[in-house]
Amino acid sequence: MSEMPHTDDAGDRADHESESSADPIVDRSEMSRRSLGAWSKAQMSSGQSQLSRHFAKHRDRPLVEFGLRIYQRDRESAGAVVGSAIAFRLFLFFVPLLLFVVGLAGFVARWVDGDTVNDNAGLTGSLAVQIDSALSQSSSARWVAALLGLFGMASTGRALSKVLVTTSCLAWRLPMKSKASMRLVGAIVGLIAGIGLVAAIVNRIRSELGVGVATISFAGALVVYALAWVVLSMMLPRASTDPGVVLPGAVLVGITLSGMQAVSQLYLPGRLSRASELYGAIGTTIVTLGWFFILGRAMVLAMVLNAVIYERFGSISRLAFSLPVMRILPRKSAWVRRFFDLDDGTAPV
Repeated sequence: MSEMPHTDDAGDRADHESESSADPIVDRSEMSRRSLGAWSKAQMSSGQSQLSRHFAKHRDRPLVEFGLRIYQRDRESAGAVVGSAIAFRLFLFFVPLLLFVVGLAGFVARWVDGDTVNDNAGLTGSLAVQIDSALSQSSSARWVAALLGLFGMASTGRALSKVLVTTSCLAWRLPMKSKASMRLVGAIVGLIAGIGLVAAIVNRIRSELGVGVATISFAGALVVYALAWVVLSMMLPRASTDPGVVLPGAVLVGITLSGMQAVSQLYLPGRLSRASELYGAIGTTIVTLGWFFILGRAMVLAMVLNAVIYERFGSISRLAFSLPVMRILPRKSAWVRRFFDLDDGTAPV
């Protein structure tokens, strides 16, 4: 009698045949993936080589060399990390500042009402509701808010000042120190208060005269922000006491602040209100932290820019006082020589 084939052997052979028929497909897919990865690596390596050759060819050009100096000094100063630290402390400083403003608003409630403030400042939406609430708070609440806000501003402002002092030392390659004066804290308060005041004025102009005139007013805001940053920068460590060395960074900070303000007032209001409805306070906080990070990064780059321009090209004030008419001033005035750091034996003659 003939023996019947085992069903298990037949099943094994069928599985083996199916696996054998599937292997080429798997192998082709794996080979395609590997070849794609190798091609991508080769293209990236080729692109990096071409970029390196192009950079080496133009490295000695003044603009490329200046940009490289900025990049290297920013990396040396840990610009991204320090900018994040400044942004976080700006946020912490902003919270008690708002609390202090709310407390002050309660003290002036007997002379003004919420509708008047909102109409004059051009405020609408949730911010207008908050203004109404601040002006209708009780007497004890306004005292608590003002005192807590004042104490919080002193504490967080000192922490922010120390970070700014350290950042300036890193940018200028000076010996490290973190001691900050209360004058610097006051300058920070003045800068942020100036931002709020200018924002209210521009918002009022936009509501009364239209977007076109408000857009032009941002040029004036840029000048105000730049001057405020000059005052603040003169209290930070730097290689020269000449206020001219902080002008390039002041222009950068002024452009950043006025640009952020233009986007915030002309582009974001509707989108921000919708985001606030969709994501709640978390969405608003994320947007606020994002703005603070941009501002903190601009502050670091401003200090780096000041240091590199001074080391590479010298002082802007020295160049200005070398002009035919201006050179008379340092010769006639000892105060001008001291204020602009021209009293080192190399003043323009």
